[in-house]
Amino acid sequence: MTLKTALAKVLSYRTALLLCLSTLLSTSISAKPLLIASDIWCPYVCEGQTGYVTELTQRAFAEMDQPVHFISVPFNRALKEVQQHNIDAILAITPEHVSQYDLFTDDIIIGYASKDFYTTPGFAWKFNQLEDLDTVQVGIIRGYDYGEQLNEKIAHSNRFYSATGNQPLLMNLKRLIKGRFHVMIGNKIVIEDTAKKLEIDDQIKYAGSFGKPLPLYVGFSQTKTQAAKMFANGLQKLKQTGEFQQILDKYNIEQTDDTPL
Repeated sequence: MTLKTALAKVLSYRTALLLCLSTLLSTSISAKPLLIASDIWCPYVCEGQTGYVTELTQRAFAEMDQPVHFISVPFNRALKEVQQHNIDAILAITPEHVSQYDLFTDDIIIGYASKDFYTTPGFAWKFNQLEDLDTVQVGIIRGYDYGEQLNEKIAHSNRFYSATGNQPLLMNLKRLIKGRFHVMIGNKIVIEDTAKKLEIDDQIKYAGSFGKPLPLYVGFSQTKTQAAKMFANGLQKLKQTGEFQQILDKYNIEQTDDTPL
């Protein structure tokens, strides 16, 4: 082999190597983070990018080498931003949200939302049927789905008071204790978790539940259906390694026959 031929081969090898590195780098750089939104709804979605739904989502995408960025946004606004493709996904939505805002989920359930009623210890009221709500003022969260029957009642009554913002549940708890309304509706797990952290759990009282829990999903913009499939594949990997269950256990989330994940 002549020197000229050897140099040509070295140059060719270096060129191929540089092209390969360039491709790898450009692929890494082009992995733009997905923008995912929610309000604070602990232990599902908590502050500091914690919460079991937040962690499952982050870890599922990490398994697929897809970076994500979480932002705290009022829930009603986040729904509209995802619908308009300004945000890629939103955490913890119900089937009603999926339909109303034309979102994509790949049918992956990541939790359940019960419809539970709370009042103060000194208020003698208990929920048994929908008509019981006709005698009280009730705190709700704007944009949340409470199921068809409750949604219908809320839409045709002036007894419901809406909270919004990044932490609407916290707002409703404070309003309940101050006597702004008699009763609040929410998810038992979330209400009791928040009240305990605020050390006000002795100032509220469980007053009954309505209907079956609603399934929850991560809702993706229709322009991000492939991201939803990546999420599903990532969750499957977490289940195979056992990390999925470890995250549930960390936040004391239990699966039952009625609420399988």
